[in-house]
Amino acid sequence: MAVAAPGPAARAQDKLTAGAGRQAQVLQSAEAALERTREALRENQAALETLVRDLADDYEALTTGAEAAGLRNALALAMHDALEAARVRIDKSAADGRTLLRASRTKVLREVFRDPVRASSGVDERFADWIAGHVAYALSARNKLDVDRAVVQHTLDSLFVADESWYVFWNRTFHQGLPEAAAYGAALSAYEDAGHELDRLRNPERYGPKGEPAPPGMIVVPGGQYTLGPNSGWVRARRKVTLPSFAMDRREVTVREYAAFVESQPASLQQQLLPRGWALSSTGRAVYNEAFRQHPVNHVSWKQAAAYATWTGKRLPTENEWEAAAAGHEGLAYPWGNAYETGKANGDGASRGTMAVESFPTARSPAGCFDMAGNVWEWTSTLEDGTDFRELPAGLVNVVIRGGGWRSKRDELATRHRWTAPGQAAFESASYDRPIGFRCAKDL
Repeated sequence: MAVAAPGPAARAQDKLTAGAGRQAQVLQSAEAALERTREALRENQAALETLVRDLADDYEALTTGAEAAGLRNALALAMHDALEAARVRIDKSAADGRTLLRASRTKVLREVFRDPVRASSGVDERFADWIAGHVAYALSARNKLDVDRAVVQHTLDSLFVADESWYVFWNRTFHQGLPEAAAYGAALSAYEDAGHELDRLRNPERYGPKGEPAPPGMIVVPGGQYTLGPNSGWVRARRKVTLPSFAMDRREVTVREYAAFVESQPASLQQQLLPRGWALSSTGRAVYNEAFRQHPVNHVSWKQAAAYATWTGKRLPTENEWEAAAAGHEGLAYPWGNAYETGKANGDGASRGTMAVESFPTARSPAGCFDMAGNVWEWTSTLEDGTDFRELPAGLVNVVIRGGGWRSKRDELATRHRWTAPGQAAFESASYDRPIGFRCAKDL
């Protein structure tokens, strides 16, 4: 009996299953790599901490111990006696027609100091080498090494700050160049890189096309070709656009965030930045209903929204960017899929007002944005005719708003639905009561 070949739907499902399997293997490999680097970091950290404890006694012996002065005197004498060997090598190079630069003089001095310092100090060889290297560098500034022991003594003593604790000394200078510290730094970098890679695989929306992380509180909307529209409401034709990758706020700007913006502004500007229903206290604090701190700010004009975006170093998204972030390359009808699902958005009778941002964690858009359907409408930087702008044109202009609000029916919550609002002073008229907020975008 012949077996029918799998149909398109079955082949598509097989492809999805195979892709999910590969993704699971990649994640498992990244998790294993993170654990390996974590263990290596622990080992290097333990070795470094042991070294720090071991060297603390040597530091005390050189600085605060009963024999500290005598020990440093012995070190200075040993280095002064070794200067003659350094002078001979430097003079020989000069006689051969080679004048040694400072780096070369430092190298010569370090080499002749090394064994005498180790022998006369009795401290750990890493400490002895650190002393030899720093005194060598200081003395190499002189073209001639005809210095007396007092100069060597002063140079040595200046390496230590009076009453400085061992741990401050370690962090200030001593750890630099130590192989144990370098190994710990490399292990830490490897651990951070492995964690970054795992996070990138788990949350690709947080990273750009080259793996660069999104700014805090934003996601990266992948660039490429998008098929947008046809748009209902204020109709706009279906179109294909190519967008570069850009960053988009993962959620709408909240009341609390907007209040911080108002309060940061000069007193002369604060009043004109207040959303409808807000007031200013005598001390310049924004007065609003504290119960709505985590709700999206709404009843803000386009200019107010744009001023906030500029304050944060961002901008308002274009209509095409907004729809790409909401519908994805797949062109979804709603941020979560192609069918409306009750309980996925604050709209279509879900509530009697706004809700806290990110109240619907299972309804994120393909790019990873929350609340792109319902709650409050969102300003864009596109005019009714599809023209994008950065500065709002003068006169009576209508600006596109997207996403629907808490009073919207489900057709207004669709990713392809567009409406407009007056660009200039939308809320001056008491009869205009559409809840409009915003989120910001940023070029990468």
